[in-house]
Amino acid sequence: MENTDQEKAIAWIKKRIEELDEELSALKALVSVIQQKPLAAPQPSPQDEHKGKTAIEEAEKVTVTESKPQPPPIKEEEPAEMPTAQISIGERKVAAIFQHDNEMKIDLLVPLKPDTPPFKSFFIDKVLGDYEKRDRQREQEGQLPAGSALSYEVLTDEQNNLTQIKIKNINDQRRTREIISTIRWTIARMMEKENRRKSHARRNRTHTFHRN
Repeated sequence: MENTDQEKAIAWIKKRIEELDEELSALKALVSVIQQKPLAAPQPSPQDEHKGKTAIEEAEKVTVTESKPQPPPIKEEEPAEMPTAQISIGERKVAAIFQHDNEMKIDLLVPLKPDTPPFKSFFIDKVLGDYEKRDRQREQEGQLPAGSALSYEVLTDEQNNLTQIKIKNINDQRRTREIISTIRWTIARMMEKENRRKSHARRNRTHTFHRN
């Protein structure tokens, strides 16, 4: 019984260390974005050079491209809404940005779960949540009109994959840049986490198969 309790305690401590490391990394990334400095890519080890770049390293190559106007359709149909910008990691498009006045929609183009770190702990709580909190305070102090504080909504599909993030009352062009930079960084980290999880699951299945 004592050994079991000790193993549980060690497992809990290791999990907390991982969570705190993740939060520290996210906060450092947020500081870099606010200071308008590029996020530094981690230096690859000699072994990593043979395995290729991770999602974080690929995030440094993310391009936010302005969409070119498309010619009108031949048929008299309502044209599809065109994104104002797109986010790519490597050659893969991962998100489309739609901006209208003081609002933004971010369409996720890759399957990611909302509970995958650091989506909630960083992008929702530390970025959007902090903007909302500061705006609510300014509303109470009369520095902002009532109802003009930033708000957001996260949408998922039937498989609980993120589909869209709606953000209203951004109120600041700098915030727009920070939101795009931080969601780019967040998606890259989430993709890395998902790849690790899938790789771990494959190893477990292989191990189980050999044991049987």
